[in-house]
Amino acid sequence: MTTLEQLGEAASNFNPQGDKFLRIVQNWGQEVIENMRNNLRKNNALASKNLYQQIEAMPSFTPQGANLKINMLEYWQFVENGRKPGKMPPVAPLIEYVQNKRELQMKIANARDRIAATKSLAYVIARKIGQKGTKAQPFVAPAITDKTLQILSDRLGQYLADSLTAQD
Repeated sequence: MTTLEQLGEAASNFNPQGDKFLRIVQNWGQEVIENMRNNLRKNNALASKNLYQQIEAMPSFTPQGANLKINMLEYWQFVENGRKPGKMPPVAPLIEYVQNKRELQMKIANARDRIAATKSLAYVIARKIGQKGTKAQPFVAPAITDKTLQILSDRLGQYLADSLTAQD
């Protein structure tokens, strides 16, 4: 039987920088990313699929434990929070958007100069976004909830308990 003193000593010597600890954080991060992707699908916010495909979890150790950084394309916040009217967004990403959307390509299929037509259509879209804005399509906030944070907490708590009792 472990005494309280032994448990306290084991806790003070505990170093969470092990592979299993990092794996727990990394697996949880992957689950959160999968939830974000599911939310993007539910919101029908898959314009070019670039944002969907380029979400990645980057776990690392800090002196306090572990850190999980989730990297995404920089326009994620405009999808998450929407965009207020007032300023036109950059046209360059919308050119790629027009090139990747079959239904938009069909609209300019008979254009004499498809490159110019693509740029023109992207400009029109940018101007409309500048005038009317876009609605929010939250995908991050619904993925990181009290429930998902509790799951991480429970897993790390179980890991800590297992590690401390294994040192007996």
